[in-house]
Amino acid sequence: MELTVDLAERQPVEAATALGRIEGVAGQWLGGSRVVRGQLDLTCEPGAVTVVLDKLRATRGLEFSFFTFLTGIDRTEQVEPGGLEVLVHVYSPRHLLHANVRVPIDLEKPRCPTTSNVYAGALWHEREAAEMFGIHFDGHPRLVPLYLPEDFEGHPMRKSFRLPIRRIKEWPGAKDAGEASAGGRG
Repeated sequence: MELTVDLAERQPVEAATALGRIEGVAGQWLGGSRVVRGQLDLTCEPGAVTVVLDKLRATRGLEFSFFTFLTGIDRTEQVEPGGLEVLVHVYSPRHLLHANVRVPIDLEKPRCPTTSNVYAGALWHEREAAEMFGIHFDGHPRLVPLYLPEDFEGHPMRKSFRLPIRRIKEWPGAKDAGEASAGGRG
């Protein structure tokens, strides 16, 4: 599928129409679907994410050929849905549409199939989500850290991750004893 679209070939599609199309070809794999601020907002289980993304990409009248990003989200402090989530955003340059695919992830066993077999651009994003959120992407060809040292422990984008406490050092400009011990600078 061609990623560039001539301006004359663009055929804008209303989000509600696109929603009906994706529900028609992938409804059985969707746990939820709606239009939010003119964008498709879809939810599916981890086992269905590659099918849903493939349908978004390959279905005539949708053609979401442009992968924008994939990230993790920690929703543990929210009542619903709670836990972790993988969020994939794709775009249809032909039909001028955006779609968000939300994948709830089990907090105790954070696993999701790789989406890189549908969008190769997901490789880098999955490595980042694995490192920062602790989500393992099954089938990813090289799930190695991007940013953190190899011996780093934890996943810094999770809400449960606590930053290491720095030793309080007296500030040389402190005017009274309380400022130095509280770490304040006045």
